[in-house]
Amino acid sequence: MKKKYFLFILFILPQFAFSQEVAIERPAIWGIAKMTFLVSDFQVARDYYGRFLGFDEAFSYPSVLGKIISFKVNDRQFLEFIEDRQAKDKKRLVSISFETENVDQMRQYLKSAGVKVPDQTSIDGAGNEVFMVDDPSGNHIEFIDFKANGLHRQSNGRFLSESRISKRIHHAGLYAETIKDNDPFYVGILKFKEMVRYPEDKSLMPTILYLSMGDCIENIEHYSPNDQNISHPCFLVDDMQETIYTLKERKVNESLDKPVIGKGRRWILNLKNSDQTRVEFTEAFCVR
Repeated sequence: MKKKYFLFILFILPQFAFSQEVAIERPAIWGIAKMTFLVSDFQVARDYYGRFLGFDEAFSYPSVLGKIISFKVNDRQFLEFIEDRQAKDKKRLVSISFETENVDQMRQYLKSAGVKVPDQTSIDGAGNEVFMVDDPSGNHIEFIDFKANGLHRQSNGRFLSESRISKRIHHAGLYAETIKDNDPFYVGILKFKEMVRYPEDKSLMPTILYLSMGDCIENIEHYSPNDQNISHPCFLVDDMQETIYTLKERKVNESLDKPVIGKGRRWILNLKNSDQTRVEFTEAFCVR
């Protein structure tokens, strides 16, 4: 009898072991790596983001949507553009890229959470490991590992113009079809944390949500109105007055809007390029 029982245990143990799912941890997300937009003409990008905002055009590379030109904010953040003559009539955000330390683990983690993911990661035209998913509002969310032999890493220490208007993307505004508390994708799956909510009264629907990535201080912003072209980079500046004056001196056909004090009691400046794609500037500190 003991021998039969022992054989039975030997038979079921392997099956039991294989039936146990191994939990996949979400790898760290280290910030906003890049934002890619449609632009009606590459010259629009060169005039606005290059001459006016002062960012250096660093390199270009191919993609399935066409040639990409890349402007450098710092060694880990980039603004990238794809030419499309009908850009003004389209959703102009192509994708936002989050840097992660293990792209395939992120792919497997998202798959385990029920997110539709590609069968494998790929190498983009710049030499980086990537994959893309869609958030519930249809934004393309890319996860990227900048490889040492990729164009982005190879540009380290170069294309960092002293005339660039900012040295960091502070946060990214992202279109949300519906702004939700405990957003099932960003909070539930990606484990972002709610930082700021307006209104604070949770009996009312939120109109603004700032969500921290958790591993770093960069964040995303969901903001009403319900406009798919609300998506934008927000640049950190040390002194809003100096920023406004610098842009005033540089402008040719560009228009300057008036600065406002945002709900977080910081100076905010919103501008749009000729395609009506938005850029934002914010100071790090509350108004004093």
